[in-house]
Amino acid sequence: MKRLTQLLGMVAGLCLPLLAVAASYPEVSFILDASGSMLGMAGDKTKMAAAKEVMAQVVPGLAPEARVGLVAYGHRRKGDCTDIEVLIPAGSADRAGLMDRVNALQPMGKTPITAAVGSVVEQLKTRENETTIVLVSDGIETCAADPCKMVGDLMASGIKFVMHVVGFGVAGQGAEQLSCIAKAGGGQYLAASDAPTLLNALTQVTQEVTKKVEVEKARTTQVQAKTGLGKIKLNLPESATKGIAGLTLTRDGKVVKTTEGLTAESLHPLMPGEYEADLRIATPNYGEPTITRLGKVRVSPGETSGIALGAIVFNLPDSLKEGPAVERPLVGQVIVADAASGNPVVTVKDNGNGYYNFVPKAVLAGKYDILIQYANSPKPAIAARDVSVQAGGETAVTLDSGLRFAKVKDSGIIGWDLVPLAAARRADSEEDGDQAAAVEPLLQARPGSGNKDALWAPYLVPPGKYRLIAHVQGMPEPLPVAEELEIKAGELLSFNSGL
Repeated sequence: MKRLTQLLGMVAGLCLPLLAVAASYPEVSFILDASGSMLGMAGDKTKMAAAKEVMAQVVPGLAPEARVGLVAYGHRRKGDCTDIEVLIPAGSADRAGLMDRVNALQPMGKTPITAAVGSVVEQLKTRENETTIVLVSDGIETCAADPCKMVGDLMASGIKFVMHVVGFGVAGQGAEQLSCIAKAGGGQYLAASDAPTLLNALTQVTQEVTKKVEVEKARTTQVQAKTGLGKIKLNLPESATKGIAGLTLTRDGKVVKTTEGLTAESLHPLMPGEYEADLRIATPNYGEPTITRLGKVRVSPGETSGIALGAIVFNLPDSLKEGPAVERPLVGQVIVADAASGNPVVTVKDNGNGYYNFVPKAVLAGKYDILIQYANSPKPAIAARDVSVQAGGETAVTLDSGLRFAKVKDSGIIGWDLVPLAAARRADSEEDGDQAAAVEPLLQARPGSGNKDALWAPYLVPPGKYRLIAHVQGMPEPLPVAEELEIKAGELLSFNSGL
């Protein structure tokens, strides 16, 4: 009883009396058009150059309390209506990072306004702060959608936002559509033709946000007494929650908090200090989860420390995911490794089930390789290289190319290796052809538990040119059976050795 009384006293000391409601400051999320038409001229510079110049003045001038977000479209691929990217998640304090992303934009694609607005509003569904969305576009929707109707529907749903639109060098039908979007979003439509007029338009919008901040300050003349607790806020794409068994937070080697499962956004109140944050990656058939280390997080009194993750999303042909067992790869583990160091970051075990093998994987921003440890192979094999992931975003990886060794009865084949052709030829040159088989293979196929059927299963490998080497019973040296084997994207190549 004495111990309980002491604990209650500690909690009372941390949670000081509430004097007033804490401020809920408005936020700003920008949507920037980076379609190909932004290469057009606005005065003496391109529209994109003008937009970057103006953003460099507007963003630092926002009220310090206003958090920011950034979405862009049309900046990575031509002709792709899905080219939309959350560059800075809503509610961020990283203004320098926002400007870095703005300055890196290169116009080239289409104008999917509807989907871009939807990607911003999706982030706001659980937020209580009002968000001012600012769309800067130089053209009309080009992806067969109705942005005006969608914005009206979203406003009617009760999500807290107001939407302003700046038409940059737009006239006629384009100006009408953009004006309709602003009206549906409860905001203003402002026209601009060059850098100075664009600056004027965005300044009007940001001044409105500043006024709202001041109103909120006046409303909360009394402030909440500062708590002794801090918080960790974890964000990740919704798609990546499926494969996560939970989050574990430890301090000084002791588990402080553990969750069952994880939502796309979660908040964790904690005592001040330094914590290790780990994701537990689900294993089917009630297997023990594997661990993904998110690193150390410092928690300070009254402050929130953020961890933002992205996701790797896999695209595979249905036949390789859901077909008969003999038609699917013999996956033992799927591994996401740091591209620079090669160290595993996420390990997903098949465990005789494979349910989680190719669900989206949650990772920190960075560059990764995808490897597959086949159940019958000595070591993991690369399936995709240099997959770039950004916080808050999803990166799609298509695994649709590979090799299947045609089944040969009584051939004496006891295994085969797939060697990148360039590496094999370098070894030929260095060793006069005597040591070609000693080159590090990309993939080694061996019988699984003495069952040769494993040799004839499909194996996923990156597109490219390879040398195929067979190991034959009774032959002391490996046998090259294909000198230049080309595997193309989207192709599961069936190879007949002729043995």
